[in-house]
Amino acid sequence: MKYKVFIAGDNIRSLTILRKTLEIFIHEFVVITILRIDEIKDAGKDELPDIVILNFDDPLNEGIRFIKRLRSLKLFSSIPILMATDFLSGVVQKAISAGANDFIKKPIERIELLIRIKYLIQRHKLHLNNLRQSMDLKKMSLVADRTENSVLITNTNGELEWVNKAFEKLYEYTLSDFKNHYGEKIQDASPKFSDAVTKCKKYRRWVVYENFWITRSGARKWIQTSLTPVLDNEGEITNFIAVETDITSLKLAQEKLIEQNQDLRGLTINLEQINKKLEEQQKEVNRQKKLAEEQKLLADDLLNNIFPYKIAEQLKVKGYATPKHYKLVSIMFTDFAGFSKLSEQLSIHDLIKELSMYFENFDSIAKTHYIEKIKTIGDAYMCAGGLPIRNKSNPIDTVLAALEIQKFVTQANIIKQNNNQPKWEIRLGIHTGEVIAGVIGKSKMAYDIWGDAVNTASRMESCGEVNKINISGSTYKHVCEFFDCSYRGKVEVRNMGDIDMYFVDGLKKEFRSDKHGIIPNNTFKKILTEI
Repeated sequence: MKYKVFIAGDNIRSLTILRKTLEIFIHEFVVITILRIDEIKDAGKDELPDIVILNFDDPLNEGIRFIKRLRSLKLFSSIPILMATDFLSGVVQKAISAGANDFIKKPIERIELLIRIKYLIQRHKLHLNNLRQSMDLKKMSLVADRTENSVLITNTNGELEWVNKAFEKLYEYTLSDFKNHYGEKIQDASPKFSDAVTKCKKYRRWVVYENFWITRSGARKWIQTSLTPVLDNEGEITNFIAVETDITSLKLAQEKLIEQNQDLRGLTINLEQINKKLEEQQKEVNRQKKLAEEQKLLADDLLNNIFPYKIAEQLKVKGYATPKHYKLVSIMFTDFAGFSKLSEQLSIHDLIKELSMYFENFDSIAKTHYIEKIKTIGDAYMCAGGLPIRNKSNPIDTVLAALEIQKFVTQANIIKQNNNQPKWEIRLGIHTGEVIAGVIGKSKMAYDIWGDAVNTASRMESCGEVNKINISGSTYKHVCEFFDCSYRGKVEVRNMGDIDMYFVDGLKKEFRSDKHGIIPNNTFKKILTEI
């Protein structure tokens, strides 16, 4: 049986990525994307979802508002809600108050997402089972007069409606005598009953508590009560059933055991020094354990920083990652023109600092477009789209990333020029083709890609021009529908012959939201999510 999952948010691209992440588990989930609250009502008419996942760019406002509106719908009042958040200040607390059940931190990790979804669904099923048990208890109360446990039924205000004979035996009062002595409401005699009712109403499940009681004859008793709400077909509480057990003998046994423990504690006085030493040893063990856990976390972080998440998980579980063949991958190379001249004008410290600044921003841009950084070689930067998670949009994603990198370098050069600093000019080259990707090495492992496509992408960069994006004819076929490109003709490439090359000028007018053709509009974003 597949679980039905609704996903909702305010960013179509983010929802598409989340949907594709879940659809990997196609045998477990049916995923439906929701953009408006009206859609979720229509989608839930035929069959309610097992869980709703919210992924809002603005969780504090749009996210909280969506939760409140969802909880206001009667059919969705108890459906589990999992919210993706950056754990910004105030979001979690407000989301809990609004009705969210659990959270997952952005960026979302697939394994954690799967665990949390299954946990919430199972917990919800248990809740529904509890509601069914409540209905069974209502039926059982009709024959509860014969049980040895005290059974009483109250209305929603706590007023006693019925008790069995065991109640009269336990409390030494008939129902009428009890009401005359303590009042109509059971909470007047037992404040803990009132607290239990509040919890039952809030969580819609049974509550167990213990209470000390002195009977009419003066007998001192400990009573354990299991209070269960009785629900109608619409989930509304109609009554409360309390099943009570005399646990006085158990309590006396516990007290006796405590007394025996106190006696034993007195015998251990002479062993205090040994205990102290054992405690110190335990502290050292705990310290070593904590240190080992910290080292494991550091190792996990290191793996995740060096390798793609999917590859890092394989290495942690198996100790190796099998190389894979990819038919559609877009490789981008960047290289700073005149880097040798820059190294003569700057100190080593400043040169490394500047290069690190550029590469850090390139990493951020690549991550935004779901592109995997492969490596840096001196002043060259290499990344690829379409792996390790395969997708058909990687040629477009890679060109968008190249435009952003080009814009960033241009803006940085304007600042440098104003400060009389040397400019950093960049060449960018992209090629789309087949590669083999995997982990190489044993002592110093690295995730890398191989194939003619890699060499061709490198030639696209070296055959390009400063501050321009040079793409191959292969990449052009995948992106020409969306980007304005200038045909360079067939350019001779060493050891490769003549290759069609194009300069990317920017997004076409119908797909851009800025005059430079770098930032896509909503029309383009919608098309991209469907590729």
